[in-house]
Amino acid sequence: MSTFPSELLLYPQTFLAPEKIVKIFPIISKIIIIKLPKTFNILENIYKELTVPWKEKINFLEFRENIRIDWNEISREIDVIEEWGLNFRTPENLKYFSQFKEILEESLEGIFPLNNSEKNRNKFYKELEIKRALIILSLAESLDFKMYEVEKSLKEMEEKYSQMFEEKIIGEDFTFEKILKIEEPIISSSEEVLPNLNLRISAWKIIGKYLNWDSIPSLNNLLITEKELLDEWKEKFTFEKIDLQSKDIEFYKFKASLFKILEISEDSSTKFSFPETGIVFLNF
Repeated sequence: MSTFPSELLLYPQTFLAPEKIVKIFPIISKIIIIKLPKTFNILENIYKELTVPWKEKINFLEFRENIRIDWNEISREIDVIEEWGLNFRTPENLKYFSQFKEILEESLEGIFPLNNSEKNRNKFYKELEIKRALIILSLAESLDFKMYEVEKSLKEMEEKYSQMFEEKIIGEDFTFEKILKIEEPIISSSEEVLPNLNLRISAWKIIGKYLNWDSIPSLNNLLITEKELLDEWKEKFTFEKIDLQSKDIEFYKFKASLFKILEISEDSSTKFSFPETGIVFLNF
Protein backbone atom coordinates (compact mmCIF):
# COMPACT_ATOMS: atom_id res chain seq x y z
CA MET A 1 0.00 0.00 0.00
CA SER A 2 2.91 2.33 -0.59
CA THR A 3 0.87 4.30 -3.14
CA PHE A 4 -2.07 4.73 -0.82
CA PRO A 5 -2.63 8.40 0.20
CA SER A 6 -2.00 9.56 3.74
CA GLU A 7 -4.45 12.51 3.72
CA LEU A 8 -8.05 12.30 2.49
CA LEU A 9 -10.79 14.90 2.18
CA LEU A 10 -14.16 13.44 3.17
CA TYR A 11 -16.71 14.42 0.52
CA PRO A 12 -19.50 15.54 0.56
CA GLN A 13 -20.54 14.53 4.10
CA THR A 14 -19.00 15.47 7.46
CA PHE A 15 -18.75 12.14 9.26
CA LEU A 16 -18.48 8.40 8.75
CA ALA A 17 -20.15 5.65 10.73
CA PRO A 18 -17.79 4.02 13.29
CA GLU A 19 -17.62 0.75 11.32
CA LYS A 20 -16.17 2.67 8.37
CA ILE A 21 -13.84 4.81 10.47
CA VAL A 22 -12.17 1.84 12.17
CA LYS A 23 -11.33 0.34 8.76
CA ILE A 24 -9.87 3.47 7.18
CA PHE A 25 -8.06 4.97 10.18
CA PRO A 26 -5.26 2.36 10.42
CA ILE A 27 -4.08 3.02 6.84
CA ILE A 28 -4.13 6.84 6.74
CA SER A 29 -2.64 9.77 8.66
CA LYS A 30 -5.43 12.34 8.38
CA ILE A 31 -9.05 12.74 7.32
CA ILE A 32 -9.92 16.32 6.37
CA ILE A 33 -13.50 17.38 7.14
CA ILE A 34 -15.27 20.64 6.45
CA LYS A 35 -16.16 22.25 9.78
CA LEU A 36 -19.80 23.22 10.35
CA PRO A 37 -21.29 24.60 13.61
CA LYS A 38 -22.14 21.18 15.11
CA THR A 39 -19.61 18.94 13.37
CA PHE A 40 -17.19 18.48 16.28
CA ASN A 41 -19.98 17.77 18.80
CA ILE A 42 -21.53 15.19 16.46
CA LEU A 43 -18.19 13.46 15.91
CA GLU A 44 -17.58 13.39 19.66
CA ASN A 45 -21.01 11.86 20.20
CA ILE A 46 -20.54 9.17 17.56
CA TYR A 47 -16.89 8.29 18.21
CA LYS A 48 -16.87 8.54 22.02
CA GLU A 49 -16.69 4.75 22.42
CA LEU A 50 -13.99 4.17 19.80
CA THR A 51 -10.62 2.92 21.01
CA VAL A 52 -8.80 4.61 18.11
CA PRO A 53 -7.50 8.18 18.74
CA TRP A 54 -9.93 9.83 16.31
CA LYS A 55 -9.16 13.42 17.38
CA GLU A 56 -5.56 12.98 16.27
CA LYS A 57 -6.66 11.69 12.87
CA ILE A 58 -9.10 14.48 11.96
CA ASN A 59 -8.26 17.94 10.65
CA PHE A 60 -10.88 20.55 9.86
CA LEU A 61 -11.08 22.54 6.65
CA GLU A 62 -12.31 26.04 7.42
CA PHE A 63 -12.99 29.26 5.54
CA ARG A 64 -10.40 31.82 4.55
CA GLU A 65 -9.86 34.58 7.09
CA ASN A 66 -11.37 37.26 4.86
CA ILE A 67 -14.69 35.38 4.67
CA ARG A 68 -16.85 36.55 7.55
CA ILE A 69 -19.49 34.09 8.73
CA ASP A 70 -21.83 34.53 11.67
CA TRP A 71 -22.02 30.93 12.85
CA ASN A 72 -24.40 31.80 15.71
CA GLU A 73 -26.84 33.32 13.23
CA ILE A 74 -26.59 30.29 10.94
CA SER A 75 -27.19 27.93 13.89
CA ARG A 76 -30.30 29.88 14.88
CA GLU A 77 -31.64 29.80 11.34
CA ILE A 78 -31.02 26.05 11.09
CA ASP A 79 -33.05 25.58 14.28
CA VAL A 80 -35.89 27.64 12.77
CA ILE A 81 -35.87 25.61 9.54
CA GLU A 82 -35.87 22.30 11.43
CA GLU A 83 -38.83 23.55 13.49
CA TRP A 84 -40.58 24.43 10.24
CA GLY A 85 -39.97 20.91 9.02
CA LEU A 86 -41.58 19.48 12.14
CA ASN A 87 -44.59 21.77 11.75
CA PHE A 88 -45.13 20.74 8.12
CA ARG A 89 -44.52 17.02 8.49
CA THR A 90 -48.22 16.11 8.03
CA PRO A 91 -50.81 17.24 5.43
CA GLU A 92 -53.07 18.41 8.27
CA ASN A 93 -50.42 20.75 9.65
CA LEU A 94 -49.58 22.03 6.19
CA LYS A 95 -53.24 22.80 5.50
CA TYR A 96 -53.52 24.66 8.80
CA PHE A 97 -50.39 26.79 8.30
CA SER A 98 -51.35 27.62 4.69
CA GLN A 99 -54.03 29.90 6.14
CA PHE A 100 -51.25 32.19 7.41
CA LYS A 101 -49.31 32.61 4.17
CA GLU A 102 -48.28 36.25 4.76
CA ILE A 103 -46.96 35.52 8.26
CA LEU A 104 -44.99 32.53 6.97
CA GLU A 105 -43.49 34.55 4.12
CA GLU A 106 -42.36 37.22 6.60
CA SER A 107 -40.79 34.51 8.72
CA LEU A 108 -38.89 33.13 5.74
CA GLU A 109 -37.74 36.59 4.72
CA GLY A 110 -36.13 36.87 8.14
CA ILE A 111 -33.99 33.89 7.19
CA PHE A 112 -33.38 34.80 3.54
CA PRO A 113 -34.08 38.55 3.29
CA LEU A 114 -34.39 40.38 -0.01
CA ASN A 115 -32.01 43.19 -0.86
CA ASN A 116 -32.79 45.48 -3.77
CA SER A 117 -30.17 48.15 -3.17
CA GLU A 118 -27.78 48.43 -6.11
CA LYS A 119 -24.85 49.49 -3.94
CA ASN A 120 -24.38 46.30 -1.92
CA ARG A 121 -25.99 43.78 -4.25
CA ASN A 122 -22.84 41.79 -5.10
CA LYS A 123 -21.65 41.62 -1.50
CA PHE A 124 -25.13 40.67 -0.34
CA TYR A 125 -25.49 37.91 -2.94
CA LYS A 126 -22.11 36.43 -2.02
CA GLU A 127 -23.00 36.32 1.69
CA LEU A 128 -26.45 34.91 0.95
CA GLU A 129 -25.22 32.11 -1.32
CA ILE A 130 -22.61 31.07 1.29
CA LYS A 131 -25.26 31.09 4.01
CA ARG A 132 -27.67 28.98 1.97
CA ALA A 133 -24.96 26.47 1.10
CA LEU A 134 -23.89 26.16 4.75
CA ILE A 135 -27.50 25.68 5.85
CA ILE A 136 -27.96 22.91 3.28
CA LEU A 137 -24.81 21.10 4.44
CA SER A 138 -25.70 21.60 8.12
CA LEU A 139 -29.21 20.21 7.61
CA ALA A 140 -27.71 17.26 5.72
CA GLU A 141 -25.27 16.69 8.59
CA SER A 142 -28.14 16.76 11.09
CA LEU A 143 -30.13 14.30 8.96
CA ASP A 144 -27.15 11.92 8.65
CA PHE A 145 -26.63 11.97 12.40
CA LYS A 146 -30.30 11.36 13.19
CA MET A 147 -30.52 8.54 10.64
CA TYR A 148 -27.41 6.98 12.18
CA GLU A 149 -28.91 7.21 15.67
CA VAL A 150 -32.22 5.70 14.51
CA GLU A 151 -30.51 2.84 12.70
CA LYS A 152 -28.30 2.17 15.72
CA SER A 153 -31.35 2.06 18.03
CA LEU A 154 -33.23 -0.27 15.67
CA LYS A 155 -30.31 -2.68 15.51
CA GLU A 156 -30.09 -2.71 19.31
CA MET A 157 -33.82 -3.35 19.52
CA GLU A 158 -33.56 -6.25 17.07
CA GLU A 159 -30.68 -7.79 19.03
CA LYS A 160 -32.60 -7.55 22.32
CA TYR A 161 -35.72 -9.03 20.75
CA SER A 162 -33.79 -11.98 19.31
CA GLN A 163 -31.89 -12.55 22.54
CA MET A 164 -35.05 -12.48 24.62
CA PHE A 165 -36.92 -15.08 22.57
CA GLU A 166 -34.03 -17.26 21.47
CA GLU A 167 -32.94 -17.88 25.06
CA LYS A 168 -36.13 -19.94 25.49
CA ILE A 169 -36.05 -19.55 29.24
CA ILE A 170 -39.12 -21.74 29.83
CA GLY A 171 -38.83 -24.90 27.75
CA GLU A 172 -38.25 -24.91 24.02
CA ASP A 173 -40.21 -22.38 22.00
CA PHE A 174 -41.00 -23.93 18.61
CA THR A 175 -43.18 -20.95 17.66
CA PHE A 176 -40.29 -18.48 17.70
CA GLU A 177 -39.67 -16.70 14.42
CA LYS A 178 -37.14 -14.01 13.76
CA ILE A 179 -38.71 -10.62 13.17
CA LEU A 180 -38.27 -8.95 9.83
CA LYS A 181 -35.18 -6.83 9.51
CA ILE A 182 -36.52 -3.78 11.32
CA GLU A 183 -34.03 -1.34 9.84
CA GLU A 184 -35.42 -2.12 6.36
CA PRO A 185 -37.70 0.98 6.30
CA ILE A 186 -34.63 3.16 6.90
CA ILE A 187 -32.60 1.48 4.16
CA SER A 188 -35.43 1.46 1.60
CA SER A 189 -36.47 5.06 2.26
CA SER A 190 -33.82 6.29 -0.17
CA GLU A 191 -31.81 4.76 -2.99
CA GLU A 192 -28.82 6.88 -1.97
CA VAL A 193 -26.62 6.23 1.03
CA LEU A 194 -26.56 10.00 1.43
CA PRO A 195 -29.98 11.61 0.95
CA ASN A 196 -30.12 14.71 -1.29
CA LEU A 197 -26.71 14.03 -2.77
CA ASN A 198 -27.12 16.58 -5.58
CA LEU A 199 -27.98 19.36 -3.12
CA ARG A 200 -24.84 18.60 -1.11
CA ILE A 201 -22.70 18.72 -4.25
CA SER A 202 -24.24 22.05 -5.30
CA ALA A 203 -23.54 23.49 -1.84
CA TRP A 204 -19.91 22.31 -2.03
CA LYS A 205 -19.46 24.02 -5.40
CA ILE A 206 -20.54 27.31 -3.81
CA ILE A 207 -18.45 27.21 -0.65
CA GLY A 208 -15.45 25.48 -2.22
CA LYS A 209 -14.04 28.70 -3.64
CA TYR A 210 -14.09 30.33 -0.19
CA LEU A 211 -12.35 27.57 1.78
CA ASN A 212 -8.79 27.88 3.06
CA TRP A 213 -7.16 25.27 0.82
CA ASP A 214 -3.74 26.73 1.60
CA SER A 215 -3.99 25.23 5.10
CA ILE A 216 -3.61 21.75 3.54
CA PRO A 217 -1.24 22.31 0.58
CA SER A 218 -0.43 18.61 0.11
CA LEU A 219 -4.06 17.54 -0.26
CA ASN A 220 -5.04 15.88 -3.54
CA ASN A 221 -7.13 12.91 -2.43
CA LEU A 222 -10.84 12.36 -1.73
CA LEU A 223 -12.64 9.86 0.49
CA ILE A 224 -16.15 8.98 -0.71
CA THR A 225 -18.91 6.48 0.08
CA GLU A 226 -21.16 7.16 -2.92
CA LYS A 227 -20.86 4.88 -5.95
CA GLU A 228 -22.89 7.40 -7.94
CA LEU A 229 -20.07 9.93 -7.58
CA LEU A 230 -17.44 7.41 -8.61
CA ASP A 231 -19.41 6.34 -11.69
CA GLU A 232 -19.95 9.96 -12.74
CA TRP A 233 -16.24 10.81 -12.46
CA LYS A 234 -15.30 7.65 -14.38
CA GLU A 235 -17.36 8.92 -17.29
CA LYS A 236 -15.79 12.39 -17.22
CA PHE A 237 -12.10 11.71 -16.54
CA THR A 238 -9.35 9.26 -17.42
CA PHE A 239 -8.53 7.02 -14.47
CA GLU A 240 -6.52 4.06 -13.28
CA LYS A 241 -7.62 1.61 -10.61
CA ILE A 242 -4.90 0.66 -8.11
CA ASP A 243 -5.13 -2.93 -6.89
CA LEU A 244 -5.33 -3.02 -3.09
CA GLN A 245 -6.55 -6.61 -2.83
CA SER A 246 -9.42 -5.40 -0.69
CA LYS A 247 -13.14 -5.89 -1.28
CA ASP A 248 -14.09 -3.02 1.06
CA ILE A 249 -11.75 -0.25 -0.12
CA GLU A 250 -11.13 0.79 -3.73
CA PHE A 251 -8.47 3.24 -4.83
CA TYR A 252 -8.38 5.16 -8.13
CA LYS A 253 -6.05 7.70 -9.70
CA PHE A 254 -7.88 10.28 -11.82
CA LYS A 255 -6.08 12.42 -14.40
CA ALA A 256 -7.66 15.65 -13.17
CA SER A 257 -7.05 18.09 -10.32
CA LEU A 258 -9.12 17.95 -7.16
CA PHE A 259 -10.63 21.33 -8.03
CA LYS A 260 -11.67 20.13 -11.48
CA ILE A 261 -13.29 16.99 -10.09
CA LEU A 262 -15.22 19.00 -7.49
CA GLU A 263 -16.01 21.71 -10.08
CA ILE A 264 -14.46 24.44 -7.93
CA SER A 265 -12.58 27.36 -9.44
CA GLU A 266 -8.85 26.67 -9.29
CA ASP A 267 -8.34 30.39 -8.66
CA SER A 268 -9.78 29.80 -5.19
CA SER A 269 -6.35 28.80 -3.94
CA THR A 270 -2.77 29.93 -4.46
CA LYS A 271 -1.41 26.47 -3.78
CA PHE A 272 -0.07 24.27 -6.51
CA SER A 273 -2.87 22.34 -8.17
CA PHE A 274 -1.91 18.69 -8.56
CA PRO A 275 -2.62 17.20 -12.02
CA GLU A 276 -3.90 13.95 -10.46
CA THR A 277 -6.42 13.18 -7.73
CA GLY A 278 -6.65 10.01 -5.69
CA ILE A 279 -10.17 8.74 -4.98
CA VAL A 280 -10.69 6.27 -2.13
CA PHE A 281 -14.11 4.62 -2.29
CA LEU A 282 -15.46 2.78 0.76
CA ASN A 283 -17.44 -0.04 -0.82
CA PHE A 284 -19.38 -1.27 2.22
